[in-house]
Amino acid sequence: MSASEDYDREITTMSPQRHRIAVTHLVNNERRKHGLKPLLPSRPLVLSARAWAITQRKTDGRISHGFFARRALRFPFVLAGRPKRRRAVGENIGFGTGPYSTPRSIVKEWMQSPGHRANILKPWSFGAVWCSPGRDEGVTVVHHFGRNLK
Repeated sequence: MSASEDYDREITTMSPQRHRIAVTHLVNNERRKHGLKPLLPSRPLVLSARAWAITQRKTDGRISHGFFARRALRFPFVLAGRPKRRRAVGENIGFGTGPYSTPRSIVKEWMQSPGHRANILKPWSFGAVWCSPGRDEGVTVVHHFGRNLK
């Protein structure tokens, strides 16, 4: 199966890994539509996205960016650039159940939200998605973005 075959599948019908791949493809498709390069994978961003997705899954149905500016200073991606290189990071968070848990639904909601859309269309170089299935047969999706600053 290709990633495009998973775009409209609910999280309960596929693995979190397949969900992540489909979300990543859809985000990169949106970037291409707007003349931007696809995001390159980043292991350090995977670590921070995974940690925040797991934290969010444990909340009582509330997702938040929770002191993002402070958390971002400890992102492995940011720390790996020090002391020679400054790095910027961004974050999108989504949650959906049932038909709203599909990769297409998550990315569609992001593109309809001015802040999330802006994150997707910023000049980032790197990205990582983590999907954490959990409560109410839903999924929490965290997408971390990164780039080197001059």
